[in-house]
Amino acid sequence: MILAKKRCIYCSPEAREKMRRRARKAGMSLSRLIVLCCRQAASASAPPEPPGHPLALAEDAQRRLHEDSRVLARSKSIVVDAQEGGKASLAIHEVVRFLLLCEEERGS
Repeated sequence: MILAKKRCIYCSPEAREKMRRRARKAGMSLSRLIVLCCRQAASASAPPEPPGHPLALAEDAQRRLHEDSRVLARSKSIVVDAQEGGKASLAIHEVVRFLLLCEEERGS
């Protein structure tokens, strides 16, 4: 006598029909397809890399950058060291416009 363990899944009728078609196309039962998919997922050594570029900054650097950008956003101007030991006050929108112009020139 062979004892079988019952397995149940809960999903929408559309999802179940999609799986049923996939199983039929592969020539196996729905149960067998689900077991094989679960085994394949469990045997994967590492999760797949998400699409896109890898992160350029570590998590703590991202947090610092975010906090610094929030401080700048609340400011109307910043003071920087100018030549000959002086100080210069720059409006934030002017600095951003200058950086965007530099970026456009680099891209051309």
